[in-house]
Amino acid sequence: MSTTTSAASAPITVLGGGPAGLATGFYARRQGLGVRLLEANDEVGGNARTLRLGPFRYDTGAHRFHDKNDAVTADVKALLGDDLRRVDAPSQICWRGRRIDFPLGPYDLLCKLPLSVLARIAWEQLSIPRVSENADHFREMALQSYGPTLAELFLLNYTEKLWGADATELSPRVAGDRLEGLDLKTFVLEAFGGRKDKARHLDGSFYYPRHGYGQIAEATADAMGREHIRTGARITEIAHDGRRIEDVTVNDAETLDVETVVSTLPLTLIVRLLDPAPPEEIRAVADSIRFRHLRLAVLGLDCPRLTPNASLYFPDRSVPFTRLYEPTNRSPDMAPDDQTVVVLEWPCHRDDEGWTQSAEALRAGAVDLLRSQGLIGETDEVVAFDDHAVPFAYPILDLGAEAKAERLKDYLDRFDNLHRLGRSADFTYTHVHNLYARAKTLADTFSRHPVTAS
Repeated sequence: MSTTTSAASAPITVLGGGPAGLATGFYARRQGLGVRLLEANDEVGGNARTLRLGPFRYDTGAHRFHDKNDAVTADVKALLGDDLRRVDAPSQICWRGRRIDFPLGPYDLLCKLPLSVLARIAWEQLSIPRVSENADHFREMALQSYGPTLAELFLLNYTEKLWGADATELSPRVAGDRLEGLDLKTFVLEAFGGRKDKARHLDGSFYYPRHGYGQIAEATADAMGREHIRTGARITEIAHDGRRIEDVTVNDAETLDVETVVSTLPLTLIVRLLDPAPPEEIRAVADSIRFRHLRLAVLGLDCPRLTPNASLYFPDRSVPFTRLYEPTNRSPDMAPDDQTVVVLEWPCHRDDEGWTQSAEALRAGAVDLLRSQGLIGETDEVVAFDDHAVPFAYPILDLGAEAKAERLKDYLDRFDNLHRLGRSADFTYTHVHNLYARAKTLADTFSRHPVTAS
């Protein structure tokens, strides 16, 4: 039986309790605004949580907090205090039995690549056009920006594994800002400025909480006020009159009146939940947009740390996993003394082997990879294992997807009281500091222009 709850005490309703939703609630409450946040899961954090595996902690992604926005960094520091620490931990690429520093640097490449390959890379760095802003797809962008040799060795295979599509079918935007500096400027920074300058230039230096990345979400929720957060509240319908969102239904049972709605739900899900339903052509566009999912293999190991790296990348197509991260290299408090925990990511579609295989097969594949890479021996004991699925980890930015997403966003813009915020809600690849900055701006707007029910 349906019940109806008034929005009088909470003029802002936030759908979703991931970083974007929590940041919206936090900044809105700081402005003195009434907020209620509805989260489908039993805990907040979305895909940026920290989970427990016995005495081990691990994140649902190789997350790091970038010091790119002074105001947001100050806010997060205020939330976590001394528990937010700066970490210097560069990453490496596992390539043909060798580990190549990432970001790439000339001295490391000189030690690990054949001279003939180095000569080609050097020549390409001087001769490539670097006009990637005009590229039609990711492959063209990679070749123009980094040269054929670097692109083929380290970028294209990895990108195609990560996104599950050919590089010619992917938008140049899939790189985001992750590959900035893979050029002559990076080489100069390392050669003349030192390794630390290179690492800080390309985010080898970052902030990380003492007890895991999810501590940011938990601290934000505490500052927002847990009484304003409702977990176990899955949105099952969003009702409208063609101009405004009128109410949302929770768990197919309870109807909540709304004034202003901030949705962090996946863009395609918002469209599917609308009642009345959008025109058939809009629904068809939503059905054609895809998201990438992740399967995580988590291993607690009865041995010290495996490497000093934040992440290890696996571009080889024969390796199903794309990345390994070792939480203890971000914070020693993520595992007991003399033990470590590692997480291996397998990007998947729902019908892929990585998504459908058993937990036992996933564990065996993860252990085999660690042994083949020389990270553990035959006698090293795996003392704990976890299998964790991360649905809708990120939107697939293939060619045409951006135009489709814009069409959906244009349709949703007709609702005066609906705002979208978040990686999946805006169908864009972005970072937490950007989400917090946008949430702060949105809360400031609400404060200057109070919304009342019409």
